[in-house]
Amino acid sequence: MALATLLGVLGIWALAGAGVAAVPKCPSFGSQAEAQDYFFEMGGSPTRKVGGLDGDRDGVACEELAGPYKGYATVAYSSNKNFFYGTASMPPIPAGGFACLEGNRRFDDGPRVLHLYLVKPGPDRPLLDIYGAGTEARPASGRLFWKVNKPLVTGSYYVVFEERVPLSPYGRNECPGFESHPTALPKPR
Repeated sequence: MALATLLGVLGIWALAGAGVAAVPKCPSFGSQAEAQDYFFEMGGSPTRKVGGLDGDRDGVACEELAGPYKGYATVAYSSNKNFFYGTASMPPIPAGGFACLEGNRRFDDGPRVLHLYLVKPGPDRPLLDIYGAGTEARPASGRLFWKVNKPLVTGSYYVVFEERVPLSPYGRNECPGFESHPTALPKPR
């Protein structure tokens, strides 16, 4: 009787699992940015695994794929010092270094632009835009760090990174914009 019950439970698990779609593997995507979009849409983060797309758990999916490239961004708030801060982790590129830390490689004045949003009913509008100031690229780590003094209104925030100068008409944009997941701030202690 126990064997029949065990076989029945295994059969139910097999039927239940048949309707669940498998997470695509990195070679299924046409670019790192495409894999990052999927990873983000599925709720992926350094602490939330989505298949094997982020092996080193830094929030950047399928780092071995070619561009265009997108990173993984965070937003937080220091209640003691009254400033917003966060990072953007970028994927490594085959030529060495990391993609898109400082924006458009074709222009010296093309740093990343950061927009900070407070989620409200209706269309979101940036609370502020940062053009290079308040950001620091750290090429050895593959991260862009940012900090801005701004009073906090309790709510859910996210940041968006984009290039200041697009590549068009020079071809496809190798560093399209990307954003963080919305984060409720301040975090409970």
